[in-house]
Amino acid sequence: MSEALKEIGNRVMMMFGRGVLRAVTDTGPRQQVQVELLKDELRDGLEHMQNYGFTSHPRGGDVAVAFLGGNREQGIVLVVDDRRYRIPLLAGEVAIYDDLGNKIELLREMVKVTAVQHLEAVAPTIKLIGDVEIVGNVTTTGTITNNGKRVDSTHTHSSGGSGVPV
Repeated sequence: MSEALKEIGNRVMMMFGRGVLRAVTDTGPRQQVQVELLKDELRDGLEHMQNYGFTSHPRGGDVAVAFLGGNREQGIVLVVDDRRYRIPLLAGEVAIYDDLGNKIELLREMVKVTAVQHLEAVAPTIKLIGDVEIVGNVTTTGTITNNGKRVDSTHTHSSGGSGVPV
């Protein structure tokens, strides 16, 4: 009976592993990764399970792997973390970030969006409620309306000369 208990104990010890991400294949519906676990234990084609609505293509980092029944051939990568890019937060704060410095931070006092090169919002309409402050130049195409009156380059005055704003 002690051999059976020893076998069960070994399987339990092999159910979870920690390792290093070595490669990512992100071409199908399930992301496949290659991880290095114990010395010289390289596992290829493991599924990297991700939360609904969130996906990433990690460049490297540490992994936590679960092995069903302790079978090291059937692993699922539950977590990939790359501490090189992680940003510190206060208790209760949340962030999405990448290796370039782009981030969306849900902070205690604000929501902060940082785009390293370009920020683009695509929607049929965008409504901002509250005061808006713009630091820098503003370039527009189309019309500008304030309280029902056009105030863009097509705006004219009916009195006082040419009708073109000065």
